[in-house]
Amino acid sequence: MTVLAVSTAGAVLAWIGLALGVVVLILVAGLLTRVVRPALEIQRYAEDILESGVAIAKNLDDADQILRTRELGAAVPGLAVAYLQKLGAGPR
Repeated sequence: MTVLAVSTAGAVLAWIGLALGVVVLILVAGLLTRVVRPALEIQRYAEDILESGVAIAKNLDDADQILRTRELGAAVPGLAVAYLQKLGAGPR
């Protein structure tokens, strides 16, 4: 009898163990895909939200320019009256 000699019962048990191992491996792979797929979807949503947030922040960076424009627009009537008075054509 050599070291590689295995009884029939041992060989059958080994094949059953390998078959069960393959089944468990397939089940684990299926469960892994059921976890990874939603995780990747969440990552895509997070990247989309980040991109949108950066775009909103970029648009809000120039909000102070809107206030400055409003101040300049509010000053126009007074400047126009002063200019007309200087020309002698405005209300006195």
